[in-house]
Amino acid sequence: MSNGTDIAAEVLAGLAEAGEATGNGRMYCTLRRVTGGSSDPWGEIEGDKAYHEVTAVQTQKQIRDDTGTLVGVTKTMLMIDATGVEPLKSDHIATNLRKADVASDTRFHEIADVETVAPAGVALMHKVWLND
Repeated sequence: MSNGTDIAAEVLAGLAEAGEATGNGRMYCTLRRVTGGSSDPWGEIEGDKAYHEVTAVQTQKQIRDDTGTLVGVTKTMLMIDATGVEPLKSDHIATNLRKADVASDTRFHEIADVETVAPAGVALMHKVWLND
């Protein structure tokens, strides 16, 4: 392993530990990736679906305007480990759900943006912003 992948593994352990210390245990999320079709979250999904389990910590951020005034909008952000699949804006994610527990009525959230924390080009963590 390189130093970067060692650090990414430590970040994963830290995210799991944060979930244990502040919530109901490690927060698992399931990422859904559709290939070869559409991924409309309100309609029937066409194409091949692949599910990937990730570890995350969820946070809320209140949005401010240019003057620093709160605008009454809160955005949800997930800090996700970078030891597995890299989230894409075209993916959808179910929070607090293991891959094995995905059902036909599972609610998946649309991903608004993904920011990868990658000093020196090695991904350590992904910040995933949800469309609430």
